[in-house]
Amino acid sequence: MLDPLIITYINKSILKKDEHIDLQGNVYPDSPFVDVSIIRRTERTYRVVGVLTLMANEPEYIEESPDEELMRKISTVRKKINLDDNDPITLRWLEKGWIMKEIRFKKDQKTVTSIQYRMGYRLNKYREIQLRNKMDIIDQELRNWNQSAATLEYAHEYTSKKALQTLITIVNERYGQGFEDIRDSSLFPSKWSIEKRLKFLHFVLAFVQLALNKTNFDWKEIGASYYKEIGGSKEFDLFKDEFIAHLENWAQCSADSLGLTSLGKITPLFFAGQIVGQFSTYQYGPVHALTDIAIDEEEYSTGATTLWLVENRSILTRIAAERGFLMETNSLVLCVDGHLRTSHRLCIQQLLKNSSLDQIIIWSDYDPDGLQISRELYLAVAQYDRIRLKWITHNLESVTSWQQYEEYMSALLNHQKIEQEQMLGGVNDWKKWISH
Repeated sequence: MLDPLIITYINKSILKKDEHIDLQGNVYPDSPFVDVSIIRRTERTYRVVGVLTLMANEPEYIEESPDEELMRKISTVRKKINLDDNDPITLRWLEKGWIMKEIRFKKDQKTVTSIQYRMGYRLNKYREIQLRNKMDIIDQELRNWNQSAATLEYAHEYTSKKALQTLITIVNERYGQGFEDIRDSSLFPSKWSIEKRLKFLHFVLAFVQLALNKTNFDWKEIGASYYKEIGGSKEFDLFKDEFIAHLENWAQCSADSLGLTSLGKITPLFFAGQIVGQFSTYQYGPVHALTDIAIDEEEYSTGATTLWLVENRSILTRIAAERGFLMETNSLVLCVDGHLRTSHRLCIQQLLKNSSLDQIIIWSDYDPDGLQISRELYLAVAQYDRIRLKWITHNLESVTSWQQYEEYMSALLNHQKIEQEQMLGGVNDWKKWISH
């Protein structure tokens, strides 16, 4: 007789609609296994549709973990896998109760249609225990964060930095939220796990606490001052670049401007055209570069009427090399050099706020990353609805709405991917995009 817990598991997770198991399974002498017939019973039919081979009873509880290979192979109760019946590993997994063998028959109740292996009751129980333990850890982690976050409730009054106040507000809004709130929040990248989201919340809290008390600090101080234990300085190392970039996205400024010592790391913004700041002026001519530090401390404007936002340096250098084109068309070309960085976004917004631009031309690769970069650029400029927006297609035409461009790219990506450099065009094309 099967263990009642195993029967419940089979009924819930293994059997299909209208299927039942014959509880009078075939037990073989000197064998730990039992064969259990799967019966399909309806008003008109009653036939054997399969057989399950499994341990007759749940093995005695031993604190033992299944092989990692098996965990990779069978990730859900619905998963079916093929294994070698004669492999000692297969037999061992079967004896441990990690798996069960499922044989399915044709309508004649004899001809075999498939022989596969399914998750056993013991493996399912192990995964449920692991999940509960994981949830307990996450709940405790969330309680720890809430306890630490409570210290920032009145922290606004201790700083005049707008960006730091923004981070404090975000932390305070997360204070008291539960597991589902953090898991489903659109404030984090959608691919981040709940564990990574919580780790980032700890990072933001650690960063803010340090920034409130020190004018300058280095990366290692963030974890060390927060965890106050050996190894604490390395707690955020695994996600360093990602966490800094996302914190800058929340704060809408660079981490350097909030006190983080960059240790020589400088983010350039390459451009060609005329830009004027409080401490520097750039005229038409060669390709120039601004730094993230300069952008933080400057307030830039331009006399250009057309702003080009391009993904790749090759486009920038090609347009800049066309003598007289930028001055003649009153154009400024910025190269974001990949995904949009916080300092790049800040500079673009300075130019839009402080200048009299008529239009923005966005030009990126014709691949999934290029589409994402175009979206990032669009979101950075969309609030300035007085300025016309244009996107360049692979056949050297321009479109004037994001929806139209997104639909065009979605259709294109079903068939091909094209780098921006393959479609450089020429002066006549560039002038056509500007004037139409």
